[in-house]
Amino acid sequence: MGILSAFRLSRATTDYLAGPTASIASPWSEGELQSVVWSDVFGTLENLPLTRIEALSIPAVAKGRNLLQATIPKLPLRALDENGVLAEQPEWLSRTDGLVSPWQRMAWTLEDLIFFGCSIWLVERDEAGYVTDADRCPPERWTVTNGTILIDGASVDSKDVLYIAGPHEGLLTLASRTLRGARDQETAWVGRVKNPIPAMELSASGDIDLTDPEVAAVVKAWSIARRNPDGAIGYTPAGIELKTHGQLSADLYTEGRNAVRGDVGSFLGIPTSMMDASLDKASLNYETADGKRSEYTDYSIPLWIEPIQQRLSMDDVVPPGQRIRFDLTDLIGAAPAATGAPTED
Repeated sequence: MGILSAFRLSRATTDYLAGPTASIASPWSEGELQSVVWSDVFGTLENLPLTRIEALSIPAVAKGRNLLQATIPKLPLRALDENGVLAEQPEWLSRTDGLVSPWQRMAWTLEDLIFFGCSIWLVERDEAGYVTDADRCPPERWTVTNGTILIDGASVDSKDVLYIAGPHEGLLTLASRTLRGARDQETAWVGRVKNPIPAMELSASGDIDLTDPEVAAVVKAWSIARRNPDGAIGYTPAGIELKTHGQLSADLYTEGRNAVRGDVGSFLGIPTSMMDASLDKASLNYETADGKRSEYTDYSIPLWIEPIQQRLSMDDVVPPGQRIRFDLTDLIGAAPAATGAPTED
């Protein structure tokens, strides 16, 4: 039984019979215990890198990721040689023998590249050593130790895996500071919605002298009252004066949240206009929908598909003289070219 077959059997057993199995420690693990371990490295928990799920809770990240996922995984893979598209295509390009469809395989591969900067495929090969089947391995199930890839803690033969490196180190690493700021901004925005007035101080006047428990009770009562649907109207008892600090901002962090969309788009290579971010007046110019689409297909899409198709074109995947390309016909109306720029495998 090959590593890919064993992996699929293990995953099927895990998913449908026994529930999740314990996995080896991984920087992509989202468990609480892992947070405690990493806090020794990063200090306070607030400085920890975000997980993929936490990053996706940021609207700007979800927007950029959804744009890429809606565009790339549906593109078919084609094998070509110097004469063009091969008449007989490798079956693994358009099908899998497991429970995961080719679309899901590519979607999760892209997900790995976006957030982690790399992905691993488990493969089976024919007698000549070329790939006949492939499936993506979840990042929480593999690690690299001393240059050796471990799957579920066990070393695997290098011929059984394909390592696909992305265009950069991944959003969780490259944009960690921006993502933490965006997360904190979302938290602050939600807090402002709950209490949409400047910071308040309840001050005792006159001869009123409240004990600490009494002060805590008054503050708690006011906090609860302000979150009530009718909280715009309140009552202060005799001897208590309400003081406000700062000013009420009507935009509720609109400018900051808009800037985050542009920043995340920059990390992902997506035009600001497609991230639904408003441009500064000084940089506004007329741009048609076709212009936005052209910029996206010319610069954004290649950033993410090129690492994948270049890796799949190497001589340990297909015979020399052949290459793998995404078919962009449905996207831009152009079939993959018969030949491309010479590249070294």
